Order: sequence, then C-alpha cells, then structure tokens
Amino acid sequence: MSVERYEELLRSAQASYTEGRFEASLAAAQEAERLALELGRTDLADRAACNCCPALVELDRLGEQVPRLQKALLRSAEPKTSWMAAYYLGAAYYHANERERAMSYARRAMDLMGRVGEPASAAATANLLGDLSMVAGDFETAEDAYLRSLAAYDGLDGYHKLMAAEVRDNLGYTHLCTDRVASGIGLCEEARSIMEEANAEFLLREPLQDLCYGYLQAGELETAREHGERGLELAFDADDRPVVKNLLFLLAEVAVRSGDPFRARRYLRELAQYYPELEISDEMIDVLMAVDFTSAVNLRGS
Repeated sequence: MSVERYEELLRSAQASYTEGRFEASLAAAQEAERLALELGRTDLADRAACNCCPALVELDRLGEQVPRLQKALLRSAEPKTSWMAAYYLGAAYYHANERERAMSYARRAMDLMGRVGEPASAAATANLLGDLSMVAGDFETAEDAYLRSLAAYDGLDGYHKLMAAEVRDNLGYTHLCTDRVASGIGLCEEARSIMEEANAEFLLREPLQDLCYGYLQAGELETAREHGERGLELAFDADDRPVVKNLLFLLAEVAVRSGDPFRARRYLRELAQYYPELEISDEMIDVLMAVDFTSAVNLRGS
C-alpha cells in the first residue's frame, strides 16, 4: 500500500508541474522520497529525489540538489534513475554556467540513455546537448540536436508535448540566428500556441523573448514590442533575470527603431541597474542607442 502511495505522489508531482504549481510539485516529490526512506527503499528514494528536479529548475533552486543527485548517480543500479541523475546534474551545471561540467554529465546521460530505452529520455538529453551547443554559438550542432530531440518526442503527449514545444522554440531560435527569420518565427509561434493551449504560461517567457527578437529582425516593430512587453512582465513575475535583461535590451532596440528615444533610454536605464559594477552613464546609454548590437547578441548566452 505504501509503494502505491509513493507512485501516487510522483504522479501528483508531475501533474502539479504541468499545471505550473512548482511548490506543490516539489512537496509531492519530497514526500515520496521521505516515504521511500521509511520503507528502506533507497532505490525509490533516489528516483523521487530526481523527480524533485523539474520543479527545482523552475524555482531556480536546482543547484541545491547537486549533492543528492551525485549520491544517486554513484549508487543507483536502476538505469532510469542513473540517467535522470546524470541529466539533471548536467542541467544544474548548465544553469550555473559551468559548461565543461555540464557537458561531462550530458555525455554521461547520453551513455546511459541507451539502457533506459525511452524516447522521452533521448529527447531530453538531445535538448540539453543542443542548449550547451547554443550557448557556445555552435548553431549547426544545436540545430541537429534539437531535431533529434523533436523526433524522439514525436507521438508523445501530455507533459512531453510541452517539453517538445520548448524544443521547437529552441529550434526556432537557431533559425533566427542563421538568417532564416520567417521559419524561425514560425517555429517559435508554434511553440507559443502549444503552451497557451495548455495554459502553461510559466513556459512562455523564452518563446516571447525569441518572438520579440524575430519580429524585430523582420521589421515588424509593433508585433515585436507586444511580444516583448508580455514576455518582460512574465519574466519580472518569475524573477527570470536573464530573460528580463534580454528583453530590456531588445525592447530598447525596438524603441530606437520606432523613433521613440525616451522609451529606449528608459529600458536601457532599467537594464543598467543589473550591471552596477559598470557604472553605465547617460553618455554610455547614448552610445548604446546609436549602435545596433542585435546581430551579435546570443540570447542563450546571458
């Protein structure tokens, strides 16, 4: 009966995550881990610890789980748990900007993936490898990884459909960065539509950022502004500092091109607050307004 309760808690954790209730998701997974330890089942406890990670990613707290994941990776004989531990260790170091460690664990996850035999595991691993390639500016390798991820997700539904939408947005961003603006916008719009249909507003920040960038490139300034402002509001609410900074930069450029220097300066002054060590003056802001950096920026590298 207790094992049945354990499985019920993990299903609840995934359902809460899909609904954007991350604290509830984390609490359910942690309760499953506690129950497994009471039963003396370290294998189930390790699995539950890994299932805490999706919520921890969204709460920007994945780093605190690193020691627990390392322990699970070292002792687990269960392929799926070992893969999850390696995958989330790679994700933790990716978010901590420790790219070499992230790539090491991503490759470990790739090695373990074959023993798991689940398309979703292959899809998630390929997406992580794509993210790491994207940050490095290797758009060709990133695109190949995202295509492999989408192929693995094909036919999966529910939670996996949302994860596939994230990958579709990532793929769209590679197009935007390689002079394929129309197809890039199309992919990002598809991702946005899937997320909105599922009421997954918590996933929309990055697609809206990418759409702001894409429509800016296409010269559709009003549409770029609308997506950017909506994304900025969501990013502020989620305390997503990288997306906030990217969108302040993009919206400033939208304002410059729209002939609204007052609004552009306002966005750049807000952006300057995130870099107090640079002591950005009004004169420097004037320089930033005069130079177009959008072709050189990597929105995944912030």
